[in-house]
Amino acid sequence: MLRSAGVAFLRLGEAGQTEFEAGRIRAVRLAAVLRNTPWMMAANLANAAVAIVALVDNPMHVWVLVWAAMVTAIALLTGLRWWQNRDRPERETASLRGTRRAVVFAVVTSGLWACLSALFYYYATEHQRLVIIAITVGMTGGGGFALATVPPAAIAFSAIMGIGSAFAIAEAGELIGMNLFALYVVYAAIIIRSSFALCDSLTIRVRAQLAADEQRDVIGLLLNDFEENAADWLWGLDRNLLLRRASPRFFEEVATGEDKVYGRPLWEVMPFMDNGRRFLTDVHGSDELRRILHDHAPFRDFEICVVRDGELGVWSLSAKPVFDGNGAFVGFRGVGRDVTQAREARGRIEYMARHDSLTDVGNRVLLNEDLGRALSRLERFNEGFAVLLLDLDRFKQVNDTHGHGAGDELLREVATTLKALCGEGDTIARLGGDEFAIIRAVRDDPRAAAELADRVVNALSQPFVLASGTARIGVSVGIACAPIDGRNADTLIRHADLALYRAKGDGRNRYRFFDTSLDAAARRRNALEQELRAAVAADALSLHFQPLVDSRSGEIVCAEALLRWNHPSLGSVSPAEFIPIAEDIGLIGRIGTWVIRKGCETATAWPETVRLAVNLSPRQFGTPGLFTMIESTLRECGLPPRRLELEVTESLLLNSDSAVESTLAAIKGLGVRIALDDFGTGYSSLSYLRRYRFDKLKIDQSFISDIETNADSRAIVDAVIRLGRDLGVSLAAEGVETSGQYELLRRLGCGEIQGYLVGKPMPAAELERLMDSHQAWDDDRITA
Repeated sequence: MLRSAGVAFLRLGEAGQTEFEAGRIRAVRLAAVLRNTPWMMAANLANAAVAIVALVDNPMHVWVLVWAAMVTAIALLTGLRWWQNRDRPERETASLRGTRRAVVFAVVTSGLWACLSALFYYYATEHQRLVIIAITVGMTGGGGFALATVPPAAIAFSAIMGIGSAFAIAEAGELIGMNLFALYVVYAAIIIRSSFALCDSLTIRVRAQLAADEQRDVIGLLLNDFEENAADWLWGLDRNLLLRRASPRFFEEVATGEDKVYGRPLWEVMPFMDNGRRFLTDVHGSDELRRILHDHAPFRDFEICVVRDGELGVWSLSAKPVFDGNGAFVGFRGVGRDVTQAREARGRIEYMARHDSLTDVGNRVLLNEDLGRALSRLERFNEGFAVLLLDLDRFKQVNDTHGHGAGDELLREVATTLKALCGEGDTIARLGGDEFAIIRAVRDDPRAAAELADRVVNALSQPFVLASGTARIGVSVGIACAPIDGRNADTLIRHADLALYRAKGDGRNRYRFFDTSLDAAARRRNALEQELRAAVAADALSLHFQPLVDSRSGEIVCAEALLRWNHPSLGSVSPAEFIPIAEDIGLIGRIGTWVIRKGCETATAWPETVRLAVNLSPRQFGTPGLFTMIESTLRECGLPPRRLELEVTESLLLNSDSAVESTLAAIKGLGVRIALDDFGTGYSSLSYLRRYRFDKLKIDQSFISDIETNADSRAIVDAVIRLGRDLGVSLAAEGVETSGQYELLRRLGCGEIQGYLVGKPMPAAELERLMDSHQAWDDDRITA
């Protein structure tokens, strides 16, 4: 009788549930209690601490400490057990034993808290009684709601707490205590009602989940049944793995009658072609089929290699074992289908995914896969290999001259040539555009990579006969060898790319090996790129000015603005190093604008007779609004346009278009002077002088350095000076370092002198002091 009553009490909240549903719902309810455990134990510890403090002067304080120690011990042990089990997956079902444990936990915990009221309330002061009441009510509500998903535990917890409170109130005999107890009964009723309502909600939710799972299983069975019935043919084996049933299509596939296949093992019936497995991957033979059938385990899409009418084919088998009511194995039921065409289609798709559609060599996917395999062989067998990166020279010219169709034809011809030069073990891949890569086994001899690269360079230097005409190209090759230059794919590719960059820089149509200096240079360039961005953003660049003097009077007539960058840790970085970087990363426009504006602001403090010279980068002309920026800068700074002199180089004029011409004309129209820098070097086409109206020609310092000793240099300088005089263009000489050079240039009629003899680049303040102290270089200073 008592046992059945106890079971009924434990099953509270499970009315109307089947045993299967009750187990699932019970697991959800207990999981909710488990999630609340750390918070509940924290509340136990906190309230025990409050009780110790509040009852410090209570006559029963020693027993309070004993009681608090018990509460703390249970809380810590429970918390530790929760911590140890926190990562375990939630159970699908739970028995009544889990509910019984929850009830026992509730009884023990509530019993201890009931003792707080029953044992210490009578001896407490009025203030301490209020604390005890508050703790009791709080723990009743907190514990009841924490255990609300398990009604028996919630009821046991509330009831025992109520008994303790009733005992304390009865012992004290206070009317207010009776009123508080009545309120406690109301709260307990609310907690218990909420517990049952929560259980009903959980029941509805779990039943909905069970229905969804059942529906999913039914749909899965229907789909499996559809797949099995739609298969090409069916077959069945008995407990001895002998064929006992098959669909008519099966006999068509094996080309044999029923009397010759029934009673024989399936692996003897199938037309296996074990030797054909050499030509196909991921297929199985008769021994493997026999082994998997003997395991009595289900299998799916088990592909075997067969031969039909003298041709290789692939069949796919799927089967599941059948067991009787006692669990004894009674055979297999399976399906089979011919997947030869599907496999061929899959093979074509896989081939296309790894090969370039234009050239039929590999692509990046194949390169990465084969590179991974090469690295694996390197680790296992210490087999070295080399990565060669190829970039075709003058390919853009072929596209521009012959058209893109011819460019595609050329790429196919290049791929054919590379296939002829490489061995079967080499990987050839097109990375995109006119870039190719080769993986070549070299073992411990990098000369094998050099020999291949040399053959590639020579072969691709020969003319290619295309439908549209003959095309001549070249190729630059960068080589990185493993393990010397790296032991992972990214490092090897990066190092080969650095070597390729060196091959291009050395004149193209050649190969270069990677060396550590390339990596150091690349790292420095990357660091400079990052630091330059920061320097521009922080306005950390500065301007120095180098004076130009009139060769006759020695007076300063112009000062060239020169950009300087003094980095806190890298030190002084040369403009020859960071200006190309600024051009590559698109900062040159912003820097050039800053130089012009800063230079104009500085020049406004100079004498009216002194001009400001600023170099313009060819790429700066590609930035929009150059003319507008110059015009607004002159207006805002108040600098007369005639005092600004912009220096351009031949590289700007070589590929100039109408936009460059119109921009130069518009700037000159403002009254700004235009100077041609480094005249005499490069192409030095005289057509520039007729096409553009320059105000000044600057003779390059390469002609000035040996003008005293080299008659040819002296003759060239003399001719340029006379040419400029006839055209009405002023002349300036760069790099003057000796008084002899100065005197010779003055006699030849060169108007302006620039160089270390006159003055090194200096900050603006130093230049202004120089101009204030003396405006001319007398004969004594020149000859000094």
